Amino acid sequence: MRDVSLWRNLLGIEKTVLERVVFDEDAQVLVAHVRPVARQRGRCGRCQRRSPQYDGGPGRRRWRALDLGTIRAELEADTPRVRCREHGVVVAAVPWARHDAGHTYAFDDQVAWLATPGLEVHSD
Repeated sequence: MRDVSLWRNLLGIEKTVLERVVFDEDAQVLVAHVRPVARQRGRCGRCQRRSPQYDGGPGRRRWRALDLGTIRAELEADTPRVRCREHGVVVAAVPWARHDAGHTYAFDDQVAWLATPGLEVHSD
């Protein structure tokens, strides 16, 4: 795939392998199929500690990413589970989102910035 670094920057992802990007015309959603790089796989979703794989998990999952103009964007990846010494069986961590979040870090940052009080908008 060409322009991988461009897609990574647009989607706000790091430590991630971008497998392919597709556009779902019916839903008007850009879907980036991703997976963590090898060093990031097999970690507890809560404490980030390396843990043995438990199973393949509940299947593929999507996380809301930053929109690309007027086009909604989502990341899609497998969700394997690991067996953590401290937390038991949990979904493995992903480098683009917090545990149990339905959106990426970049999306979180944008929402937090937009919700910050004290921003003044001048309409001169």
